[in-house]
Amino acid sequence: MRVNYNWLREYVDIDLSPSELGDRLTMVGLEVEELADRYRYLDRVVAARIVSVDDVPGSDHLKVCQVETGKERLQVVCGAPNVVPGMCSALALVGAELPNGRTVAETVLRGVRSTGMLCSQAELIVGPDASGIMSLPEETRPGLGLKEVLGLSDWVYDIGITPNRPDCLCVLGVAREAAGIVGRPLRLPRFRIEETGPGIDTLTSIQVVDPDHCPRYVARVIENVVIGPSPFWMVDRLAAAGIRSINNVVDITNYVLMETGQPMHAFDMDRLAEGRIVVQTAREGDRFVTLDGQERILGPEVLMICDAERQVGLAGIMGGLNSEIQPDTRNVLLESAYFSPTGIRLTSKNLGLSTEASYRFERGIDPEVCTLAADRAAAMMAELADGRVAAGVIDVYPNPFEKQVVPFGPARCNAFLGTDFDPSIMIERLDGIGLAVGGQAENRTVEVPTFRVDLYREVDIFEEVARLVGFDRVPATIPSARAEIVPIDASRQLRSRAAAILEGRGLTEIVNYSFIAENFCDRLDLGPDDPRRRTVRILNPLSEEQTLMRTTLAPGLFEVLRRNQAYNVLDVSIYEIGRIFLRREDEDLPEERMALAGMMAGSRDPLSWHGRPENVDFFDIKGVVEDLLAGLNLPEPAFDGRDCPAYYEPAASARIMADGQLLGWLGRASASVARAFDLKEAPYLFELDLETLLAAMKGVPRHVSLPRFPSVYRDLAVVLDGAVKAGKVFEFIRGLGEDFLTDVVLFDQFLGEQIGQGKKSLAFRLEFRSLDRTLTDEEVNVIHERVTDRVLTAFTATLRS
Repeated sequence: MRVNYNWLREYVDIDLSPSELGDRLTMVGLEVEELADRYRYLDRVVAARIVSVDDVPGSDHLKVCQVETGKERLQVVCGAPNVVPGMCSALALVGAELPNGRTVAETVLRGVRSTGMLCSQAELIVGPDASGIMSLPEETRPGLGLKEVLGLSDWVYDIGITPNRPDCLCVLGVAREAAGIVGRPLRLPRFRIEETGPGIDTLTSIQVVDPDHCPRYVARVIENVVIGPSPFWMVDRLAAAGIRSINNVVDITNYVLMETGQPMHAFDMDRLAEGRIVVQTAREGDRFVTLDGQERILGPEVLMICDAERQVGLAGIMGGLNSEIQPDTRNVLLESAYFSPTGIRLTSKNLGLSTEASYRFERGIDPEVCTLAADRAAAMMAELADGRVAAGVIDVYPNPFEKQVVPFGPARCNAFLGTDFDPSIMIERLDGIGLAVGGQAENRTVEVPTFRVDLYREVDIFEEVARLVGFDRVPATIPSARAEIVPIDASRQLRSRAAAILEGRGLTEIVNYSFIAENFCDRLDLGPDDPRRRTVRILNPLSEEQTLMRTTLAPGLFEVLRRNQAYNVLDVSIYEIGRIFLRREDEDLPEERMALAGMMAGSRDPLSWHGRPENVDFFDIKGVVEDLLAGLNLPEPAFDGRDCPAYYEPAASARIMADGQLLGWLGRASASVARAFDLKEAPYLFELDLETLLAAMKGVPRHVSLPRFPSVYRDLAVVLDGAVKAGKVFEFIRGLGEDFLTDVVLFDQFLGEQIGQGKKSLAFRLEFRSLDRTLTDEEVNVIHERVTDRVLTAFTATLRS
C-alpha cells in the first residue's frame, strides 16, 4: 500500500516528520517497508538561465542553447518552440533519472554536443503542460534546485498491510492510525453534492438476486459527463500510489478507492440494456470478455453484474469490455457495493485474475462506507467532469451489518499484558481509532466499527491497547505461572518409537484415509461373524469408494501396493499407524483402537552385480516384527498358526503372542485376496494392536553388561513326527528353565525318505554361558544331556544319527 505524507496531512494534523511518522506506524503494526522522497528524481534538476539560442545546422526545429547554471555554462540542444534567450527554465543535468525511467546522458545531435536536457512540466510530472519547456520566474537564481524553486516536498510510504487489516488499504485507514498515534481527530473528506438531475428511480433500477454474495449494492447516476483528462493534482496523487491515469471519470473511481478503500466501478449507462442492473450468478460455461480484452469461461460460483439482457461485469473484480467508459460516454451509472469475501476469493482464484478491487474485497471492506464513497465520487464527477447528479441514491441493503460489542475491563487488560496503564489512557487511545468505549469500571464494552473485521474478542482489544500505548511500554517480566514437567503421552511415545524402528528396517510410512469401500469385507474373504464386519457407515461419504470407516488397516496397504505395482514399482515395504473403528451394538459411538500394520512385497534386495535378487518371504516379515517388539522392550513373542484372519494364507501365517496375549498376526496374504485387489503377487503383511502392545510393555529397559566369559555351543538334532511344529519344540527348550542355557536357534529342518515317512528332522544350536565364570565341558555336557532327554521324552523323538 503506497500513500504519501501530504495526503495523510489533509485528514489529520501531524506534527511528526515523515521518518518519525514512519517509525511510529511500524510500531503500531503498519510496517513501513520503504520511505521514499516523492520527488527524488528532481535531485539533479536545477534552475538554469538561457543565455543564447542558435539554430542547429540542418534542422528546422532544433536549437542549440547556452545555459547558465550558476556554477558553469553548458551547451544543450532543445526542440521546444518556446525557448528564448533570457528565460529561466528547468535543466536536468547529466545523470538525472526522469520519471519515465530515462537517464539523461551527454549526447550528440546533428553533430552538436548536448550536455543536459531542458524539460517541460509533464516530463517532470510537476504540471500538465507538455507544449514547451518550463518557464520559471525571472528572479529565480540559476543553480537552485527545482524542488526548492517550486516548494515541492513530499514522501511516499510503502506499507506492508497484513491480511487482518484491510481497513488500512486506503489513505483514510492509515490516517486513522496516524490520528491515534498523534492524539488528534480524524477529518473525513469534505464535499457537497448537488443533485440537479431527475430522480434516480426514473433512470435505473437495481435487482440483487443473490444477497448472500452481494449483501449491499449502492448506485448513483451522473448525467451529461464530459470525458477528458484529469487535473494534475489527481494524476500526481494516483501516480504516487502506482496507478496510471486514464480519464477523469475512471480516475475518480480509482481516487475514491485509494482514499476510502471502497472499490467502485463506472458503467456507461447508455450501453446497459434498459439502463438497469441485475446481480446474479453465471451459468456453467458462460463466456465473458473483461476490460483487459481476455475472454473468461465462467462457472456457477461466479457472481456477475448484468443488465436486462447480458453480463456487463465480474462482480468485485473487473468490468466488462461491453460497458466500459469511452470518450463519447455521456451518462454514468456508479457502482459502490459490498461483495462476499469468500465468493470473490474463489472467483479470483478460479479465473486467475487479481485486481486492486478483488484484493480488497477478498480481505473484507467496510460495508458502511458504500454510500459515502458513492456520494464522494458523484460530487467529484459533477465538479471535474461537468456532470449532473441524479436526485437520490439506490441502496439495496436488506440485512444491515450490526456493530459487534466486545466486553472490556481495564484491570483485566493490565493483568493480561503485565502492565499498569491508566484506564483513561486506554480509553482515549481506543476512542482515537474509532473504538467507542462505554460502561463503567470493569463492566465496560467496546463497540467495534464495521471496518475492523479483526476485532471480536476481548483479547483483541487488549492487543489494540498494547500497540496504541506502545509495545515498548510493556515491561519484560518473568512468567508468574509455575513451570511443570508434563509427561509425554505413552501412546505417542510408542507410535514414535515404532515408526523409527520400522523406518530403520527400510519400511516407508504411508497415510490413508480412514474410509474404505462398501465391498472391502467381501474382498478380504471375511466370514459373516468376523468382527471386522462391524463397520460404521458414513452419512455423507466423499465418494462411493469411501462409504465405511475402516475396521482394519489391511485394505489401505493392499490399495497402496496395487497403485505402486500399476506403475511397475514392484519392491514395496510400507507401514501405517492409524485408528480402526468397530461398531458397538449397544452404543452410538464406535470402538476406536490404534493399530499398526506393515507390508512387504517384491525383492529383498535391489538388483546388484554380486548376486540375483531374492523375493521376500515369511521370515523377512517375521524378522521385522521381532525387531520391532524387541525395540519396544516387549516380551519375546511366540508364533503359532492358529486362528489367523481369512485374508492370510493358512500355511504361511501365524498369530503373534506374548505372555499369553494376542498382539496380532503376520504372514502371506491369500491368493484369492491378491486377485481381489488386482495384485501381481501375494504380499507379506503383519498387523498389531498398539493398545495391547502398550499394556504388554515391560517398562524402562534395564542395562545389561556385556558378558565377560565365553559361551559354549552344543547342537541337538532330533527326528520326530512331521506334524509337530518347530516352534513348539523351540518354546519347549526355552521354557526348561536351565540356568546356563542362554539362547536357542533352529538352524536346520529336513524332510526325506532317509528319516522315514511322515517324519522330519529339526536341528537346534544351544548356547550356554555363565555370567561369573567359564563353564567346563563337563558342566555343559551334563546340562545338554538333560535337555536332550527331556526333548526326546516330550515329543517321542529320537536322536538323528
